[in-house]
Amino acid sequence: MNVDLGRTLPSFRPFLANSTAGEGTLIDIEVSDSPQQRDMEGLEKLNDVDYILDERFVLERAPESYLTSILSDDGERKWTMESSMDFSVSTVSIQASELYTTNKLSWLIMIAFGQACVKCDTLLLHASAVKVGEMAYAFLGKSGTGKSTHSELWMDHVDGCELLNDDNPAVRAFEDGSIYIYGTPWSGKKDCYLNQRARLAGITRLIQGPVNEFSQKKGTDALVALLPSGSGIRWDETIYSRMVGVLGKLIECVPVGELVNLPERAAVELHFGAIRDSCRK
Repeated sequence: MNVDLGRTLPSFRPFLANSTAGEGTLIDIEVSDSPQQRDMEGLEKLNDVDYILDERFVLERAPESYLTSILSDDGERKWTMESSMDFSVSTVSIQASELYTTNKLSWLIMIAFGQACVKCDTLLLHASAVKVGEMAYAFLGKSGTGKSTHSELWMDHVDGCELLNDDNPAVRAFEDGSIYIYGTPWSGKKDCYLNQRARLAGITRLIQGPVNEFSQKKGTDALVALLPSGSGIRWDETIYSRMVGVLGKLIECVPVGELVNLPERAAVELHFGAIRDSCRK
């Protein structure tokens, strides 16, 4: 079907690039306005994925593919995406009446990208990320723990600090040990879709508390701090193993910490200073 990509995927515009002959693609997405026709037998329901922007995702596994579903706004119809086992090829069956009024297509693409990218030592990280000059800092935590608030405090109190992405930046590990974090088309409720990257200088899990306390995490403790924020699905051994491998490279090269904090300037000063000290060690 003909789709006006500029209208249905406006956040992708900054990332538009001309394809180069000989270059492979990470994911291929086919979009159809016809209901899913193929009868998928033996579906195993994996879970109801967390609510993301009020979209209800359900993930199911067939013997040779995955099926992701989202309820339409009326709650009676579905958007579906059937994907290969590595999510490199997907077919999305849309509800045409919602194509230009919802973000459902964007979020289905995000799910496919989030699984496929791990084979390139890359992962989507559920985080808010800021950059200061050429360096970036990522803040993790459950929804409602103040990731966006902490980013805003950094922008208020750290000179030259800018928001890079407020929900799902991408992190890539390179063979030389450098780790870079990238803006993506998925930034939650913030209109921040930057086709930029910066070297990742620190990752911190935020916890709301009555005081401001920073502690550095290493080894298994660092992996446990990062694991809940990785995008790889836990029910696929290959994807999960690759995601853990990327996280392992992150904790080897980037300081990981935990910040119990109040939403105040003092928390930012403590946090920024602690990360700088960690980088000097």
